Amino acid sequence: MKKLFILLMILAAVCFVGVWIYQTQRLKKNAQAAIGKGQVVMNWGLIILFVIGLVGAFAAPSTKTSAPAEHHPANEHATKVSKAQSSSESAAAASASSSQAASSSSSATSSSASSSSSSQLQVDFPTDVSLNKTGDATVSFKAPANTQFEIKDSNNNVVTTLNGNAQGADQTYNFKKPGKYHVTAHNGDQTIDRDLTVRGIGQ
Repeated sequence: MKKLFILLMILAAVCFVGVWIYQTQRLKKNAQAAIGKGQVVMNWGLIILFVIGLVGAFAAPSTKTSAPAEHHPANEHATKVSKAQSSSESAAAASASSSQAASSSSSATSSSASSSSSSQLQVDFPTDVSLNKTGDATVSFKAPANTQFEIKDSNNNVVTTLNGNAQGADQTYNFKKPGKYHVTAHNGDQTIDRDLTVRGIGQ
């Protein structure tokens, strides 16, 4: 409705200006020319239409419908609080999961290192010996108590087995043949493998 009044005001103003210019030019050409009643009525009519359009443009309500003002702020606030709490809980859960994973990884690494350290059986014996003039090579095996040694030749045949003792005393074996031997030490669930070379006399 407001646009209609504005359009009416503009049309009345344009027509009035056009009529005024026409009448002014007509009077300049013929100063004796009389102004007819029709022209007077037209001028006043255009003025009245302009005034109506001007008043209507300011007085008419806007055609735009205002958006409803009720948005239930309490519900929106509750929704925002719920979302914030959900985000906070998710972040806390992710942080706890990350911390637990890091702790588990650290524990697993520590456990693996401890297991590796504990499974490393400490034994000591020479790995390269030679037969003496009498054709013997005595090797002394040092290890913790109750450590058992299994000696195999290059054909994987068991040459001998040395059973450990509770005192942890050195165990010895007298090799009489040169060759490559494989020594396996057992102590509970701990195992270690080493190669031993016995060389001939004078080698």
